[in-house]
Amino acid sequence: MHLPLIRLARRTVSVVGIAFFLVLVTFALLTNVAPLTGHQAFVIIGGSMEPTIPIGSLAITTTADPASILAGDVVTVRGDNGVVVTHRVSRIVDEPGGRSFEMKGDANASPDGGLVPTRAVIGIVALHVPVAGYAREFMGTVPGMIAAVAALGALYLLHKLLAMLETAMLPARARAPIPS
Repeated sequence: MHLPLIRLARRTVSVVGIAFFLVLVTFALLTNVAPLTGHQAFVIIGGSMEPTIPIGSLAITTTADPASILAGDVVTVRGDNGVVVTHRVSRIVDEPGGRSFEMKGDANASPDGGLVPTRAVIGIVALHVPVAGYAREFMGTVPGMIAAVAALGALYLLHKLLAMLETAMLPARARAPIPS
């Protein structure tokens, strides 16, 4: 193998390793620091909001005053049965008993059955990251964490191996210590 190709491979492995590490750190911060800033992260497991929010996305919600929610906002709510749903507010209903929301998934033909009371609102979706929900679920498992550490370790070892190979292929005069 030629020396320039080895150098290119080593540099590429370095860039990939650093990028992977930064993605892991950013992902950890996004999912673990979000609750400290008044946000919550939810994994979208159904297709009712496609194509706006694809399956496997990580939806970041921000706490919102129910009075500020408008028709058209994408809102995450928790039903009385504990199920969390992210849908768009299709209509606001002000009744003597309080405000309620009619919700509808973008991919659904009709609104959800029943109205959602303001007490069920978790927040408004401020951001969604496609595919990140899959990553969050995988990284939340022991095999996922082991896979991430193993991938970082493999990239580090590959970088060191390429560096040793590069040094070995240098001409002898380039490797010799400089006389004092």
